[in-house]
Amino acid sequence: MKRIVFFIYFSFFFIVSAFATHNRAGEITYQHISGYTYKIIVTTYTNTFNTTADRCELTVNFGDGDSAIAPRVNGPSSLCPNTQDGVMLSSPANTKLNIYETFHTYSGSGAYVITVEDPNRNAGICNIPNSVNASFFLRTELVINPFLGRNSSPTLLNPPLDMACVGECFEHNPGAYDAEGDSLSYELTTCYANGAPIFGYTLPPNMGINSINVLNGDLIWCTPPQICQYNVAILIKEYRLFQGVRYYVGSILRDMQIDVASCSNNAPQINNINDTCVVVGTNITFGVTATDPQNNVITLSATGGPFQSSPSASFPTVSGLSPLTGTFSWIPSCTQVQLMPHLVTFKADDNHPSTPLVNFESVFIRVIAPAPTGLTATPNGASILLNWNSPFCNATTGANPLKGFYIYRKNTCDPWVHADCETGVPSYTGYTLIGTTNATTLTFTDNNNGQGLIHGVNYSYMVVAYYNDGSQSYASTKVCVQLVQDVPIITNVSVLTTNSTTGSIWTHWVKPVGNSSNLDTIVNPPPYEYRLMVAQGFNPSQTAFSQIASYSYASYSQLTDTGFVHTNINTETSPWTYRVDFYSNGLLKGSTHTASSVFLSSSPAGNEVNLTWQEIVPWTNYQYFIYKEIPQGSSSFVLIDSTINRTYVDTGLVNGINYCYKVVTKGEYSDPALPRPLFNASQIKCETPIDVVPPCQPSFAVNNDCENVVNTITWTNPNLTCSDDDAVQYNVYFSPTTDGALELVYSSTDMNITTFIHSYSYEGTPSVAGCYVVTAVDSFANESVIINKICVDNCPVYELPNVFTPNGDNINEFFIPLPYRFVKDIDIKIYDRWGLLMFETTDPDIFWDGTNKDTKIPCSDGVYYYVCTVNEIRVEGIVPRTLKGFVQLIKQNPKPNN
Repeated sequence: MKRIVFFIYFSFFFIVSAFATHNRAGEITYQHISGYTYKIIVTTYTNTFNTTADRCELTVNFGDGDSAIAPRVNGPSSLCPNTQDGVMLSSPANTKLNIYETFHTYSGSGAYVITVEDPNRNAGICNIPNSVNASFFLRTELVINPFLGRNSSPTLLNPPLDMACVGECFEHNPGAYDAEGDSLSYELTTCYANGAPIFGYTLPPNMGINSINVLNGDLIWCTPPQICQYNVAILIKEYRLFQGVRYYVGSILRDMQIDVASCSNNAPQINNINDTCVVVGTNITFGVTATDPQNNVITLSATGGPFQSSPSASFPTVSGLSPLTGTFSWIPSCTQVQLMPHLVTFKADDNHPSTPLVNFESVFIRVIAPAPTGLTATPNGASILLNWNSPFCNATTGANPLKGFYIYRKNTCDPWVHADCETGVPSYTGYTLIGTTNATTLTFTDNNNGQGLIHGVNYSYMVVAYYNDGSQSYASTKVCVQLVQDVPIITNVSVLTTNSTTGSIWTHWVKPVGNSSNLDTIVNPPPYEYRLMVAQGFNPSQTAFSQIASYSYASYSQLTDTGFVHTNINTETSPWTYRVDFYSNGLLKGSTHTASSVFLSSSPAGNEVNLTWQEIVPWTNYQYFIYKEIPQGSSSFVLIDSTINRTYVDTGLVNGINYCYKVVTKGEYSDPALPRPLFNASQIKCETPIDVVPPCQPSFAVNNDCENVVNTITWTNPNLTCSDDDAVQYNVYFSPTTDGALELVYSSTDMNITTFIHSYSYEGTPSVAGCYVVTAVDSFANESVIINKICVDNCPVYELPNVFTPNGDNINEFFIPLPYRFVKDIDIKIYDRWGLLMFETTDPDIFWDGTNKDTKIPCSDGVYYYVCTVNEIRVEGIVPRTLKGFVQLIKQNPKPNN
């Protein structure tokens, strides 16, 4: 196998020497210096078979019309005057690493495409036609946007040259690291030459656009089919999240080369490593194991962002026989918190003497800020005051400063605790974001957006820190709290009777109990008074409430839970809303939250009734019971079903029968000390189901008979083909034109009749042109929706003879058409040989007797020319058709035969 590989490189040497080409791979990156000034770095990999092709410097085009010479800056200084020589690599052999640098100051913001071109690529690249004559062209896009902050391109930590074996899966990862924590995406694209995508370029065989992982850049090629060199272009796009919007901020086009050889070697393998996370200040440690099927010596190393920032991660490079294990360890700091996870790429190289192979394994590690601590909640009237400590990651300057805090609330004391790597408070938890603060504000007052919180609810709160790039900390430990129950709590608003004038509703509330079982009588001295307030409808204004009852108590010991029945009201067509005001020593101390009655609505449908209901109450209803009057008219209601929704459909009913319903809600406050469950009834609502669903439109066909001038319409019975089988009538509609109004031309209640023969005249002329629709009608007068309309057309005929003999023998005396049909009228003009008009008419029968229209003198024998516009009756309307021809006029009688 070594002889095969040697032959490849020997041939490669011969070709390169002959054409003096050298470029194998490379990319352009950039680094922000200050303002609009950037350092441009060009990295190329060249073979060294021909030193005359070595470049001491390259020309860089900055994309703004300017360019500069970039000197080589790496390696010793012996070959190139005023520049350096590059660095020879030990693997792959005969390859030099070249780094060129220059600086440029742009005039302002914008998108700039930085390019470098160098003749030429090496010969023999299988997926680039005539690669020896294709220039080596690199491009990178720099986007300058001051609003998004400074930006440097990603750095590519793994070289763009690798070996592959025929029949073995190949892996590569560019090892992109972005210092600003921007997100990166990867895609395969076309290599460039001469400033444009290379014509005829193809991806290597068995490699597709999906061969690269769009998120982590892992390129997997299964499998190389033949010995050859291939070049692959990887486009790495960079995005930045700013104020919730993802902005494109640049891209790098990496042009890499893969040498495929025939070999007996198999690539080493690295154990699968799951993506993970780590909290700032804690240590993440895990082992990485590589194995080699040929038992070659393996070198296991790692690259990625965690090794480029401070404090840096640790993964000492290790070498040895299979299995070989290295240990990754990292204790990140607050400066390494970012929305996008850090990418670490592990690389296993084997030391096979002729075809050393590699394997990559990538893992995302997300650095999470610790949760805010010390959260407390203190009730204050109808509000709750929250306080918390400054978080561990609290810097308000730097690359990713603390921006503020999210405050979440749930109307129950909830046990949810975040899972590993789960930041923020996900929506599935039922918590609601109720407010935000800036980075220095460590307090928040929750007053329910000015509406006041609800007594009797056990609230749960969490706080999350968020940072400039959108990353969030873990959620704080929850804190649960209730308002001090120093006002009554309304528990029931239930309809007792349904009537437009004599309806009634029962209301009930429990007395205030303070922080324990007794109200603070020093703060709230007697005497005490309840005032029951009411307003009609949902969400009434404050001024809409009026007092309907009051209860006075001389001491706290006399205070009781209280109820009241509100009578002589319209409960049939309107809901009612109630509130209890509480007075201490003549002063209003507070009120219950408003609570409405349950209002039931209904709508009829075919053989069913749709029920919906609404209630606005301070407690939580979690179940609804549906009752129906059974039998009808008995005033006895039977439970038929329950639901957790506010809608219900009662099916299987008889159309035309009146059905009555009511709904009973079941709910509770989250405070277990309050009465539960709470049941409240709606008014009674009656409805008569009617069929509002039309039957299907029948399938139909139209056969037009131009000879007999009739149309035959046939259709199918929809009761035999559709789910709605209640059609009782057919209607047939007709319009003589495609855009005309449809008119009823036939109707039948005999469902066995499925044919209709139709004939009509268009302005006195028989016609079969027109459009038809067939519909079905049910017993509730619901008619089919028109989906299909069928149009048919006439078969117009109008022809003229080429001779007539107006000689008085009563045979062929007139120039008239042959038998015609479906013609409204014509416009014919007949000319003599000198172009003089002899005759004209609009009569389709013409009846020219061969005389001049003006002088009435018979025209001489001869040939006459005519132009005739025939106005044909068509389904789209009157359509003109032009006839042109000659007619011979012969007056002399033919001589008799001897």
